[in-house]
Amino acid sequence: MDSRSRFCISCLLLSMPLTACSPPIAHLHQVPGSLPAYAHNDYKNERPLQDALRLGFSGVEADFFLVDGEILVAHDRNKVRADRTLRSLYLEPLREIIADSGRVCPGGQPFILNIEAKESGDESFQALHDLLMEYRHMLTRVEQGQEKPGPVQVILVGWHPPLEKLAAMPVRCVAVQSYWRDLPPHHAKIPAHLLRLVTAQFPQHFQWQGEDEMPSEFADHLAELLSARDQVPGRLLRIFKVPRRMAIYEALQQGGVDLIGTKKLASSARLLQPNRTP
Repeated sequence: MDSRSRFCISCLLLSMPLTACSPPIAHLHQVPGSLPAYAHNDYKNERPLQDALRLGFSGVEADFFLVDGEILVAHDRNKVRADRTLRSLYLEPLREIIADSGRVCPGGQPFILNIEAKESGDESFQALHDLLMEYRHMLTRVEQGQEKPGPVQVILVGWHPPLEKLAAMPVRCVAVQSYWRDLPPHHAKIPAHLLRLVTAQFPQHFQWQGEDEMPSEFADHLAELLSARDQVPGRLLRIFKVPRRMAIYEALQQGGVDLIGTKKLASSARLLQPNRTP
């Protein structure tokens, strides 16, 4: 039996109804990076970054606006606050964690910091680059074309300069994403340190809601997404807007999806670890 057939059979088994106890939130403490999930719009949570780390997530996402030279974290420009900066909410806390323990996630796995510029333009990118350079020693970076892994990987999931311009930078502290449907034909020749993330929104690709038997189309299309990722070693696959149903979460985990996006951290953590006991 080939690997594709084994994967399809596993997915069909995972579509069967499952039951599990949901431990209280207080018991949902995990080692950072132990769950294949990231906190989408993380800055809207009660404790940005900290909740995701406590629950074992592998990354977070932060949106920003450039306001009077400051990189302020918010989803809408009219919601920016001077005290909610990318530095204070994410970069400084991560720096302190790394200074204390030398890492964020175990085993050399980088913690993913997805960053989205809510307004396009070179000015915003340059300001972000300048800020990240202050923290470059904790970030995965590329110097003169050579990748130097770090405890944190920054990925631009919004606007970014052309890949050619990024690749020509003497020092670069970011990689970028591409939606699966927008992958360039030559994407297999683009190194992962430049194009790190393949992204898909669940509703745009899948109709299965996890309540009945999994259709074969689900496994087939998931295999397509995984194949695009696997053409370049080190590339990751993220899927977001995922229905919070155990069968779907199990199928994505079993398939090997690297990052499942969620805005409901505690309930998603339970689905990702249904057999954990308090």
